Amino acid sequence: MFFQEKIKKKILQLFLFFLFLIVTLVLFQKFDKYFNQNDIAKISILLFLSFITFFGSLFNKLTKTFAVILFYFILILYLTNSLLVFVNYNSSNQKNIERILKDKGKKFDNRSLLEVVLDERKKGKEIFPHVVPREFLKKREEKLMPLTPMPNTEYVSCNEYGEWKKIKTDRLGFNNEIFKKKFDVLIVGDSFAEGSCVQNSFEPTKLFKNHSNKNAYSIGISGNGPFLSLALAHEVKDLVDFDYLVWLIYDNDFYDIKLESKSDYLKKYLDKNFENNNYFLNQDKFIKYQKNYINKNLNSFKTGYSIKESLLELKAIIYKINKIFADRKIKESYDYNNKNFQKIFHKINFLYSDKKIFVVYLPETSCFEYRSKDCDKRFLHLKNSSSKINFINFYEYIRNDIEDYKIMYALGQKNSHFSEYGYTRLIKFIDFELTKEN
Repeated sequence: MFFQEKIKKKILQLFLFFLFLIVTLVLFQKFDKYFNQNDIAKISILLFLSFITFFGSLFNKLTKTFAVILFYFILILYLTNSLLVFVNYNSSNQKNIERILKDKGKKFDNRSLLEVVLDERKKGKEIFPHVVPREFLKKREEKLMPLTPMPNTEYVSCNEYGEWKKIKTDRLGFNNEIFKKKFDVLIVGDSFAEGSCVQNSFEPTKLFKNHSNKNAYSIGISGNGPFLSLALAHEVKDLVDFDYLVWLIYDNDFYDIKLESKSDYLKKYLDKNFENNNYFLNQDKFIKYQKNYINKNLNSFKTGYSIKESLLELKAIIYKINKIFADRKIKESYDYNNKNFQKIFHKINFLYSDKKIFVVYLPETSCFEYRSKDCDKRFLHLKNSSSKINFINFYEYIRNDIEDYKIMYALGQKNSHFSEYGYTRLIKFIDFELTKEN
């Protein structure tokens, strides 16, 4: 009996040592990736597992104790994760949208972005997931840095109304029906300038035409922060002619500017003497590069909520732990002494000294819930960054003129894009400000 116990303990030690080797190997291989992504949760879990398995395999007397700790740690981890998955799913934007649509007799398309792309390709369409320049910045792919999606290409972008929106880029790679050389308003910015998620007829360019009879052209791209927007405004300068430049600055641009400021490629655009990279004269190499990149990494584009993945891959608890750490940093992560906005606005003034430039501050939903002072502070920071630009505060307008801010956002959901009504009010608001300047 004693001999059998000894054999069992030895096998348990070997098992723990084997687990230790696997966990340690994963930790070494993935550490840089997790560290760069601020994935504190995965690093912490792997370190704890490594600690338990190492000491469990090292000390004979403690083998059983550490094996029990390992078992209960994994059990508690998955039970807690399962509870979070249940809570998160039932309170998620997707679930809320499903309920809203059900009341209207409509259904939510539960397919992931990848599934939509694959389904469309089965029909013979050459279509892609909407991969934007930010994707390459995050992966630090700057040897060949695309500034736009592929031109004349159909993309699947987002789903905030129960249906996946598809867009078709123009010959420069922007979300416009056609390329225009001469027009009234150049719209610059991120997904709000691009008109993400909302029906095509309610995109900013269409609304300018319908409500003010102004022709507009958008160089907005989802995920773009201030540096990427400046780079595009720089590259299109010799291709377009217009009267007004309207730059939409969304609240998360204050986070994006930090990521983009690390790019030596993008910082070159701040130089007064820097002409351009002739990006649109060399698009062929970027098209080939992006097409290969997307097709090679196609399976990683699974945008959409997966209960199975959330359960098995501990996504819910990992997200929760990382969010706790991130929230502590985000509250004061933006340095208001930073001069990047000032430098960017100085350069855009230099580039377009003959144009009327407007910067519009757009709030996220948290501005109306618990970040009112912070959002006021952000607009003031923008306004104080240049004396030559017209700054207008759409946050203040919503707060003062809209009884329920939720109607401004897609189906009233948190952290969503504007609703059809919201985009319409935005463009009317901007047009009124443009008209005042005449």
